Amino acid sequence: MDINLRFFSRLNPWLNSLLTSKATLKTEADEAQQGQMSLKTIANQYPLQARRGPITQVMLYQSLYASDDFVGREKQLKQITDVINQWRNHHGEISAIVSPAGAGGSSFLGQLPPLLQTIIAEDTKKAPMPDVKPLPSKWLLMSFYQAPLGANDAIAHVCYCFGITPPNTITETIAAINQQPPQLIMIDDMHKLMLRVMGNNQALVTFATIVMETRKHHCWIISCEIFAWQRLSAQYQIHHFIKHVFQLDYFSETELATIQTKHLLDLGLISNDVMTKETATAADKNTKKSTAQQAEQTNNNQADIVNPYKDQLKQLYTISQGHPKLASLLLQYSLAHQVDIGSDNSSNSRSNNGIDICRINSSVLQQCQDNDLFSLAEIYVHGGLRVNQHAHIFVITIEQSSLQLEYLARQGLIIAQYSQQDFAEHFYFITPTLSKIVASHLVNHNKLFN
Repeated sequence: MDINLRFFSRLNPWLNSLLTSKATLKTEADEAQQGQMSLKTIANQYPLQARRGPITQVMLYQSLYASDDFVGREKQLKQITDVINQWRNHHGEISAIVSPAGAGGSSFLGQLPPLLQTIIAEDTKKAPMPDVKPLPSKWLLMSFYQAPLGANDAIAHVCYCFGITPPNTITETIAAINQQPPQLIMIDDMHKLMLRVMGNNQALVTFATIVMETRKHHCWIISCEIFAWQRLSAQYQIHHFIKHVFQLDYFSETELATIQTKHLLDLGLISNDVMTKETATAADKNTKKSTAQQAEQTNNNQADIVNPYKDQLKQLYTISQGHPKLASLLLQYSLAHQVDIGSDNSSNSRSNNGIDICRINSSVLQQCQDNDLFSLAEIYVHGGLRVNQHAHIFVITIEQSSLQLEYLARQGLIIAQYSQQDFAEHFYFITPTLSKIVASHLVNHNKLFN
C-alpha cells in the first residue's frame, strides 16, 4: 500500500482542532483584549444563511446591487456611457470590468440600469436621430455559478440569458440570438466560467465566439476578477477580442472615509452636519477653484465641523487598504468590543474619543504550507471550488481533497457551503472580507502573479 506520509502528517493538526475542548479555545473577548481580530472571526461574520444554504446547480438572476450610497467611479461610468453610445452608433464591442475581489465590481454593474435611465432621460431632450439605435428595452444582470464543461453546456448557458431553447449547433445559436430584441447583458463573475477541468477550454471558446458574433446586436458587458483576467489573457488571449477594458481598484482614503462616515451616521455616532461637511469636502476636491474662492474657503475653515472619528477613518483605510466590506466589518466589530479592547489598553494609548480600531491577526496564513496556499490561490481565482473540482485540479482523491478543504475551513480561511446529497459537491470559497488579505499573502508568496 502506498501511504502518503506528508498528507497524513497534515491530518494531525486537523484532528487535534476537531477534538479540542471548547473551553480551551480563545473567545472573541480574548482576541479583542489584544486589540486584534482573527481571520476566523472575520470569516464567521459571513451571513449564516449564505454559508448553509443549498448549493446552486443552475444559473441564477442576480439581485441588483444599485445603492443610493454608491461612491466614486465617475471615470468608469463615463467610459461605460461612451461604450453604450458607440454600440448605439453601430460600433458595438465587448466590454470588461476588471477588479480585485471585493473592490465593488458587482456594485458597479448595479449602477448600469439606472445609468440607462439617465441616458434615456437625456435623449428625450434631444431631437431624434434616425441612424442611432434606441436604447435596449430590456437589460439583464446575472452570474454563472456552474462552469460549462463542453460546447453544448456553453450554448445552453448563453441561451439561458435570452430564455430560448438551445439549438443544436453554434451557428444556429448565433442566428437565434441575433433574432432576439436587443439587450444590455451584464455578466458578473466571469471568472466563475473558467475551470481547469477537461472540456472547459472548448466551452470558453464556444462562449466567446457566440458573444463575439452577437456583439453588434446586443451590448455585452462582463465583470471579471483581476487575477483570473490575467490568467484568461495568458492562456486564452481574451484581451484580443474584448476591446474595452475598464479597471476598478479598492477605494481611496477619501472615498472610504465617505462610505464609513455614512455608517457612523446610520449608527447615530455623528450628526448630519458632519455628513454634509464630508460631502462638500469631497466635492471641493473635484472642482477647480479660483484664488478668491480658495481664500474664502480658508476663512470658512474656522467654522468647519470636524469629524470626531477622523483618526479612526485613517486607521480603517490603513488596515483595510481601501477594501469597503473589510473596513465596515472592522468598524462594527471594534465598536461592539470597545469594553474588551479598553480592558487591555492604558489611558495613554486610547484615542481622543475613546474608540479604538482592532488590528487584524493573520498569523494563521503564516502557518500554511505550499499545498494550502496553492489551494487558496485556485479557490480565489475561480471564486470558489467544489470538492470534486479541487481534486481534479490537484490530481488527488476526493477524500484527500475533502479533508484538506475542511482543514482550511476550520482555520477560517475559507467558508463551506454543504451539499446534502454528496460531500464531493461541498462548495468552498473565500469570503469577500478576506479576499484582499488572502490575495496579498498569495502574491507575496508567489502563488498569484501580478
